[in-house]
Amino acid sequence: MPSAAFRRIVEDWRRLASLLPAEALIAFGYVCGLVASRALGLGAGGQPLLTIGAPIALGLMLRSGRELNVADAAAIAAGHAAVATLFGDPLGVWGWTLAGDLVGIACGSIAFARLRAGGWLSSSSRLAAAAGLVALVSSLASAPVNLLSMAAAGHVSPAALGLHFVSAAVGSALILGVILAYGRDAGDIACDDEPRPQAWEYAAASLLLGGAVLALLAGGRVETALGASFLMLWFALRLGLFATTVAALAFAAMLLAFSAEGQWLAFLAGADPVQTELLRYVALMLLAAPSIVVATVVHDQTRLKRMFAYRARHDGLTRLANRSRFVEILDGAAASARLRGKRFTLLLIDLDRFKSVNDTYGHARGDALLVEVARRMRETIRATDVVARIGGDEFAVVAPVPAIADAMALARRLVETVNQPFVIDDIAFKPSITVGGVLGPDSAIDSQHLMLLADEALYAAKAAGRNCWRFSSNERERRPEPTWRPGDQEAFVETVLLD
Repeated sequence: MPSAAFRRIVEDWRRLASLLPAEALIAFGYVCGLVASRALGLGAGGQPLLTIGAPIALGLMLRSGRELNVADAAAIAAGHAAVATLFGDPLGVWGWTLAGDLVGIACGSIAFARLRAGGWLSSSSRLAAAAGLVALVSSLASAPVNLLSMAAAGHVSPAALGLHFVSAAVGSALILGVILAYGRDAGDIACDDEPRPQAWEYAAASLLLGGAVLALLAGGRVETALGASFLMLWFALRLGLFATTVAALAFAAMLLAFSAEGQWLAFLAGADPVQTELLRYVALMLLAAPSIVVATVVHDQTRLKRMFAYRARHDGLTRLANRSRFVEILDGAAASARLRGKRFTLLLIDLDRFKSVNDTYGHARGDALLVEVARRMRETIRATDVVARIGGDEFAVVAPVPAIADAMALARRLVETVNQPFVIDDIAFKPSITVGGVLGPDSAIDSQHLMLLADEALYAAKAAGRNCWRFSSNERERRPEPTWRPGDQEAFVETVLLD
């Protein structure tokens, strides 16, 4: 995974970007893309070697769920005018280029919105296909206006127009792939037993890819190009979708920049420089496309694997650990207590009078109550503790503690935190829980015996009036503790007391 410092830098940039108006951010990205396109240079047909400005603006709009509006168009036009003035472009040339970019952005955003509305973006594979489709739509829509721009610049020919279209489509597909893949890592759902890529892998893969580019510039052999394509599969198989799209973009940009200087020879030569450059674009896509396709498939499969692993260990409603995961954790804590003497507490928790909520107010409000209680308990425990939902209204906590007093303090915090009012659909609820606890390995060394002792303590707490906590008799004999009950808070209109 990327280093913590790199992640902090990215988050700082994201926070800074969130402070800017959307129009300013889109225009800024567009201007940066225009400057980058100019830095790469022009191709044999007078087209940018890689169209970057319009795809960046389009990608930022797609990520924010926007379609081109007047404010966006005005900001983009102002940015383009500033860049054109800086480079001394005549109005008759850059005006048509701006118009083509705006038409392409508008049509691309509309096409993507239709795909999103149709539910077509349900997986990374479909998202990658959507990026390619939107790139084609945007390039086709801007082609007529680009023809007028080429006429103004004196580069009109069918081959040059085709090269301009291919350049725009390739650039748009790569840029949109990078922007849409950002933040869509498959690691958003945890899977503890899966190895993750380390920082050295990113560095090593990048250095080797740079070496492959230098080898291509030195010899331009087909074998070297195929080796570079296989190298990018490392990105696809190990480093993720975003890293793969960035590598493909960097690979294409570097080779195209050097091709303008005549340092990268085409594998197949055409009848003229325009055809030769067109074949060069085809070669680039053939080299980069397999790794992107593999990355999308691997991403989808990894996400499904992690999703199934997560669902197998977590409750679908509350997102807490489920019963099977709880049993694993309790068995592990009991084994650690037997072997190393590490003390821990087991708390069994019942949500009081929960059935009356379902019967009176419906299961939807009952589910909302469970979710809220789960959230409160999750926020009360420490990072070393685990809270699980082991039944309909039954929960459990396993927590390492140094002494019985710490276990009782944890039980008290849970009861106090849950026993606070909150509102669901204008109905005020005041939930409460009853807790039964036991200390391991002081009371028992096996998980089943611990569960029985905690159950006994839970029933004793219920007999004492609920909304309280008790520990097993062994602990109470060792250190007497009275049953604790929080003071009832003042009720208000439409309050439902669960005890």
